[in-house]
Amino acid sequence: MNIHFNFVSKITKVVITDFEKNEITDYLLSIQNNITQQQELFRYCEKYKTAPWVYLQMQKLAVFDLLEKSVQKSFSAIYEKTKKQNENRNKEAVRFLEEFVKNGVEVAILKGNMLIHTTYHNSGYKRMNDFDILIHKEDWVKVQNIYHKLGYIPLGFGWSGEKKEAAKFSHTGISFISPNFQCIVGTQWGLKSPTTKYNDLIDLAWTQTEPFDFYGVPVKKLSTPFNLLHLVLHLGIFKCGIRDCMDIYNLLLTEKEIDKIKISDLFQKANASDKAYFALVLSNLCSNSIPNELLQEVQPQKNSFVMKRLKKRLQAAEEAGDLHISYNDYFQDIEKNVIYFNLFTKFHQRIGFLAKIIRQIYFPKAKIALRLSDSLHKPTFANLLKARLKAPYYVFSLIAEEIGWKFSLLLFVKLFFDTLFSLKNYFFKQESYFSYLKKIGINPSEIEKVVKNIQ
Repeated sequence: MNIHFNFVSKITKVVITDFEKNEITDYLLSIQNNITQQQELFRYCEKYKTAPWVYLQMQKLAVFDLLEKSVQKSFSAIYEKTKKQNENRNKEAVRFLEEFVKNGVEVAILKGNMLIHTTYHNSGYKRMNDFDILIHKEDWVKVQNIYHKLGYIPLGFGWSGEKKEAAKFSHTGISFISPNFQCIVGTQWGLKSPTTKYNDLIDLAWTQTEPFDFYGVPVKKLSTPFNLLHLVLHLGIFKCGIRDCMDIYNLLLTEKEIDKIKISDLFQKANASDKAYFALVLSNLCSNSIPNELLQEVQPQKNSFVMKRLKKRLQAAEEAGDLHISYNDYFQDIEKNVIYFNLFTKFHQRIGFLAKIIRQIYFPKAKIALRLSDSLHKPTFANLLKARLKAPYYVFSLIAEEIGWKFSLLLFVKLFFDTLFSLKNYFFKQESYFSYLKKIGINPSEIEKVVKNIQ
């Protein structure tokens, strides 16, 4: 097993056994006088985005001083930067949450921004792109009005139906960013897009929400079973390293009295047993802490796309000694180009982004293709050829996980026709997103910087 993966997977647990603590200490003692290995450890944590939490855990276990001062400084700097960003985001979030309460908008805080308070008890435990919240569908118009009142800026114009009334085909609206660019807020009224294979149990989720105090603002949080379901549904098929799995295993380590049969029933109702098994098995690979009874309860019978990827991932992780061997966020790379496509109105601009998207789907770089096939550690000519042939299917499958197969295909048909019809904008002027920003006094480069900085 990769020594860094072994170390980080153990130290990221909120509950660490005495045996694991001894292993952690022994490893740091073994590299105490080796600055090169210490720097490699830091780079590993930095690359896979676990450095802030590893820093905190080393402090808690009183082993941080075993590192050289320069390496300590590197860990400390990335933690302080993360903490500052998260606290600035939380401070901004209080502004709109207070307005929600005043206007009778019921809201639940989701994922990491909630786990900061209930599982990790530290605002700098990991970097977050945005502040995710759950509202009722019928409040979306009211919520947009609050964002505009506070000077928040929409990140794009959105697809038809994402603005004004809530879209029936989506579970989320367009994102907004605060006027000081400190907080991107993602507003959703469902747990997953209704166009996917998963059943959105949002009505049941609301009946089980619990009171939650967010820096003095009385809001809500999902129950533990629904928090687990939400984390499972949003775990990437390929973006699933220690940082992504640790919220799952640490939630379960924190909430030990969880009813395993009820959780299994919830996954079945959501038609998410295969995704749950995928998430729990990989979380167990990192932590060795997921109860066997829960794994047995959840294990599906069907050999779906997700289950096939799990089998290949486990094989690759065993051969390479590291879960991260297939780690990539290729879906987000494609998503960014789709976002940019919608920001521009002219044909010559859109055709460029459409070409990039087509290239990403059909002609990914060799390393990406190998990662998608779980064969980066075996880059033979035969494996690379197979990976390139299979890559388009894997990419479409990734997109289908987010919006369903039907809408994935419709999306790309729409991109083609939107490009074609954009020719008319040379003759009939249509306001672009960047023109809109200039009109309201916002420098477009600031927004571009924010989009590029999303991880």
